[in-house]
Amino acid sequence: MKRAFTFSRFIKIKSQCFWDKLNIIRAGILGANDGIISVSGIVLGASGANLDSKTLLIAGLSGMLAGACSMAGGEWMSVSTQRDILMKKLEKQTIDEDLKLKKTDGLTPISAALSSFCSFIAGAIIPLCAMTLSPMNLRIPITLFAMIISLALNAFISTLNSEASVKKAIFRNIFTKETSLQS
Repeated sequence: MKRAFTFSRFIKIKSQCFWDKLNIIRAGILGANDGIISVSGIVLGASGANLDSKTLLIAGLSGMLAGACSMAGGEWMSVSTQRDILMKKLEKQTIDEDLKLKKTDGLTPISAALSSFCSFIAGAIIPLCAMTLSPMNLRIPITLFAMIISLALNAFISTLNSEASVKKAIFRNIFTKETSLQS
């Protein structure tokens, strides 16, 4: 029996509702994409100054840590607000309402924050290694190639256990991220 990949395997939570699992997956996908693009932008930009591998590594690691903390903090704040709204709605819910909320529908902000933090680092490591381990004359093309492959892989992972189109997800992921890197 083939086991499906899920971010929730790496984060142990007492009980996860469907919405919480979706938040963890969403945070993981966004975190990885942002890690790939942010650190690619940092190291590609810094490589234009002909910096040595050690300096590129320090710049990339600094960007990776700052980005992962920023993403995790943003996820925690966002999901906390979402949970607060959900709980207020639950308090005001009447029997007549179409939307039936339960206490178990509550979201766990720390789960989304950890998912985002870890996946940002996982995504960032790929372009960072590509840049710092490549020969100086091939740094840029190898890093760009690694970035595109990483984005495609993240898009593929995001479609696992769903009926979403893999080709559409890969195209959307690469196109939007490449466009944002060009800006």
